[in-house]
Amino acid sequence: MSTPPADEPLTPIVLPPGSSAGGPIPTVGPTVPAGAATRSPVLLWAVAIVAIVAMLTNLAGLFQFPTNAPVEAIYAFGISVDLFAIAAVCVIGALLSRRGYPLRARSIVTIVALVFTTVVTVLWAIAGGVWSIVQLAQGGGRYMDATGGLFFFGALWVLATIFAAHGFRRKGEARNNLLAVLVLAVVGVLVGYAVFSSVIYGLGLTD
Repeated sequence: MSTPPADEPLTPIVLPPGSSAGGPIPTVGPTVPAGAATRSPVLLWAVAIVAIVAMLTNLAGLFQFPTNAPVEAIYAFGISVDLFAIAAVCVIGALLSRRGYPLRARSIVTIVALVFTTVVTVLWAIAGGVWSIVQLAQGGGRYMDATGGLFFFGALWVLATIFAAHGFRRKGEARNNLLAVLVLAVVGVLVGYAVFSSVIYGLGLTD
């Protein structure tokens, strides 16, 4: 290669943005193979939103509780804290899942979530949950019976919900996703009944 004379000015070569002398600049970030399983940010956002709505509704019922019911108020407040924890963790998971890191088509945490859900459902029923439904059908009912199991074993259904929401896979194994949806549905029914019980107790319709 010839060298220009010393008195000849050098003309710089300006490359267009996004290019380099050796070719295009590689994209920085994770590369997700076609068809790879990932977390579902849509499901995580949905769970977080539902948890927030349930928490606010539960607190609305709590604010109407009688002043001479401190134990019931503690139950309702504890369940509200559990719902807030679910919302916070799912929001974080939704934000992180936007990067779309490839994952396995199934997750062991979904099985764990199913076990936790089964245990907490049985404990809720034994602690008075089923009896509260019978009482409600007869025109009565006690708030503590309806929510005692969820209050004392809150860690189980909170973890079950978080594990199921994070264990669900877009383009994942159908059985894995079915278990995750089943867990979310069962926990949703239990929590929905607890929130409903909070509202009607606040309205003075139950004891």
